[in-house]
Amino acid sequence: MHGVFNAKSEDEVSDFIYENYNKKNPLEIVGHNSKRIGRIIQSSHTMSLRSMSGILEYFPEELYIKVLPGTPMSEIESILKDKKQFLGFEPNDLGYIYSKKSNAGSIGGVVACNLSGPGRYKNGALRDHVLGFKAVNGSGAKIKSGGTVVKNVTGYDLSKVISGSYGTLCAITEINLKVSPIPEYEETFLINNINYTEALNIFQIALDTSLEISGACYFPHDNVTFLTLNDVKKDTSALGLRIQGPKTSVLERMQTLKKIFKDKSVIILDLYQTLIFWREVKNLEGYANTEECICKVSLPITNMRNFLKHFEQAKYKYFLDWGGNIAWCLLSNQEVLSQMRIFCLKHDGHLTVLRAKDDLRRNDEFLTNSNPNLRILSKKLKDSFDPRGILNPGKMYAGL
Repeated sequence: MHGVFNAKSEDEVSDFIYENYNKKNPLEIVGHNSKRIGRIIQSSHTMSLRSMSGILEYFPEELYIKVLPGTPMSEIESILKDKKQFLGFEPNDLGYIYSKKSNAGSIGGVVACNLSGPGRYKNGALRDHVLGFKAVNGSGAKIKSGGTVVKNVTGYDLSKVISGSYGTLCAITEINLKVSPIPEYEETFLINNINYTEALNIFQIALDTSLEISGACYFPHDNVTFLTLNDVKKDTSALGLRIQGPKTSVLERMQTLKKIFKDKSVIILDLYQTLIFWREVKNLEGYANTEECICKVSLPITNMRNFLKHFEQAKYKYFLDWGGNIAWCLLSNQEVLSQMRIFCLKHDGHLTVLRAKDDLRRNDEFLTNSNPNLRILSKKLKDSFDPRGILNPGKMYAGL
């Protein structure tokens, strides 16, 4: 069994990678090892960044925080909450689907996987909140990009490149993140008893208004038990629209939604219920007590409608998030997964496997994207950052 090297500083990360670069030894880069995402790789050694933990700088008035990669998400979210701030992209806590309990792991892992929850629709993805970073590339060289303020740059925005690279380009050693004020108040406008076609129409209507919807999800009738709130009916579908901001403004916008959808069956979830509702959505908590495969299907709205129709007779469960742009799917049939991949390839889509049995993770695809240029770009970036291909080889794509 190969050993684990616990790096404690950027210099140690650099020296260890340089040593293995010279020996052409493949390395597995991990943080808290809480996210079993991606293909299982073969490596000579594992380098853990868990010991590189801590908050280096936090200036609430400047809306940014600088942290080491092994810093637990719970620590970051706690210190932000004390100052009534949060991470606007609302990162998923995938501990529920892997270990049936909360375990968000480290910030380095969250950035490497580009994890973005319901807030992604309004506030942008994680990669839009990374202001800068330090890292070590595949030859052991230290690199730095960005800073502590939002600004436009020419050429590659490396913060966006490393977000979602799954440790295949570099080992992150420091991260600067934009933070946001916690909304003063929030409520959820819940519409019951609609099908997916009506849901997608409602998303389009609501999100085209000036009401600043900050969350939009839909659960079909056969998956609404995913949600635990007593006020959420368990015998019919549920579509949630979240509104956040000053309390007076939230209440006024809720009244506007009532007028727009006056012919629908509606329930209003208060502040306390709203927090629970969107936490369950964000963390996929309803998929915790099963070992079935979980994948995320991303499609343009028009193609999502066709996707749901195409798989109406398939045995799987799903719910929609990001205003209908993604479907979180739970399925046990690998043939259905293969068919979903084919659909995405043909319809401008993207499929990511979040949870699967080890045999599938060894032998099957993890990422499926309809744009072949992305794989070509990934290869060029890999060659540039990691010329000998030693960092998490094969994690994203076989042979890459």
